[in-house]
Amino acid sequence: MNDIIIRIGGSAGDGVQSSGLSLAKTLSRSGYYITTYNYYQSLIRGGQSWYQVRASDEVVKNQGSGLDILIALNEDALKRHTSKNINEGGASRLNGIAIFDDSMITNYEKYDDVKYYGVPLRDIALKYDTNPLLKNTVALGAVMAALNLDFSIYEQVIREIFSSKGKLIVANIGAAKEGYEYYKNNYKLYKNIKVEKKKLYMIDGGGAVGLGAINAGMQMYFAYPMTPASSVLQFFADHSKKFNVFLKITEDEISAINGAIGANYAGVRTMTGSSGGGFALMTEAVGMAAMTEVPLVIYEAQRPGPSTGLPTKTEQGDLNQILGAGQGDFPKIVLAPGNVTEAFNLTKEAFNLAEKYQLPVFVVSDLYLAEHIETVSFDLKYEMEHGLRAQDNDPNFKRYEFTKDGISKRAVPGQKGLMHNEDSDEHNELGEVVSDTITDPEQRRLSMEKRMRKLDVYLKNIPPTKTYKLDGAEYIIIQWGSTKGVVEESIDRLRDDGIMVGAIEIDHVYPMNHDIEKYIKNKKIIVVENNFSGQLNKLIKQEFLIDTKFVGKYDGEAFFPEQLENTLKNIIVGKPILEE
Repeated sequence: MNDIIIRIGGSAGDGVQSSGLSLAKTLSRSGYYITTYNYYQSLIRGGQSWYQVRASDEVVKNQGSGLDILIALNEDALKRHTSKNINEGGASRLNGIAIFDDSMITNYEKYDDVKYYGVPLRDIALKYDTNPLLKNTVALGAVMAALNLDFSIYEQVIREIFSSKGKLIVANIGAAKEGYEYYKNNYKLYKNIKVEKKKLYMIDGGGAVGLGAINAGMQMYFAYPMTPASSVLQFFADHSKKFNVFLKITEDEISAINGAIGANYAGVRTMTGSSGGGFALMTEAVGMAAMTEVPLVIYEAQRPGPSTGLPTKTEQGDLNQILGAGQGDFPKIVLAPGNVTEAFNLTKEAFNLAEKYQLPVFVVSDLYLAEHIETVSFDLKYEMEHGLRAQDNDPNFKRYEFTKDGISKRAVPGQKGLMHNEDSDEHNELGEVVSDTITDPEQRRLSMEKRMRKLDVYLKNIPPTKTYKLDGAEYIIIQWGSTKGVVEESIDRLRDDGIMVGAIEIDHVYPMNHDIEKYIKNKKIIVVENNFSGQLNKLIKQEFLIDTKFVGKYDGEAFFPEQLENTLKNIIVGKPILEE
């Protein structure tokens, strides 16, 4: 596999992310599958940030381990990403070339397995403009030369980025071209990348959720900004007019979820979204949606907690919060995409499930999935399912009729002859509040059983659980959400070493498909999660009464394949787990 990993390191405000995006676009348009990793602080300026792009002529599933090319925009970045002690997120250190400004960085420790290629980034940039970020363009030009990429592809990317700023187009192309020529005239080719004329598409996880919602017929989105759920909000801010979506940025998350419930009650497909702290404010209204049986899709993007936690880092720590959201027992469905393509597909599925079963459906992501970019292939075919709808003037209409499957006919405001009550208090089949009547105990029992029967129907129609390389596996890794790609690559590496291991990939988290039982029988189970307490691990034990080993990561960063491979290998061969 022709695989290369490039990292751009610098301070917040150095244009690290925008430069990384330009690099990703250039590699994608050169016919390479890409995935990215965005490491940044919750600072406007200062602190260390880096943006990583992994590119390959085959599909890549995660950000990879190790580095081939480093662009160091300051001295700290050069030291940090070449040091033998680097351990940010378990990433391996650079074993390739470092491109840096040798007119600015002159005092640094050298390592034998790193080639240091100084390029006068600032001096070249100043020939074209005084904007300090222009040096990034010079550095990317040098990368194009190091990989023998077609410069015209990068030039086209520059033209699109600065399409509304003609002067900057000329300056950036000139600076990039000189960086390209400087590298070619002074250093050896690092790797010869063959350009393919393939049309590949890339998008981040938040954009995929937004696009999936639009493909599913969503017409309104209510939200209050909160990282990392804001990537969906940003997508709609950029594209709502094009797709005729009404976007409402509310004063808080309570207003957002209640607005979404009201719109869904009126028959308009609507979604709301937030992250852990904002979702905490939504939980009372989740219960109201369940009691009134109004369809509701909620996007929840996790970050480390508690409280404000780490706003710009990743974790899978909100599963317990989501499962317990809203007081009392009521039916809900929890979906957790494992990659960007699944984020698109499961969002589409969520809207049909919400309407069919008239309940809250959660699409659960995290910062890593929400904010990194992948090459994708989307199936835009979609059949909208509205579930049971009452016909006008139905004389037998009961909004909460006690049916065998728990699903009642639904009416929207304004339908002829279908005036009815919908109340957040417990109610009878007609929607009349029953808390003060003598029939309370019986009525409560019937209403509760009616609502909960929906999950029995759902479980009969739930898709089969996804698996990965279970043939001959002695050990089974169980994972959910964004750990999918790193678990799969770790399994590939372990199998290359003769260790027979496979994976169960749970994207329909709750209720859980019990076809899992046939896969775990007489197997040794390891559960991998990006959290401290093993929230899915505990749910697995509760559902299937099995013993498991748990591998958690809770430093704010995603797993890296080399790191996870070593940890799993130590568990399987009977040695202690490597310390972080």
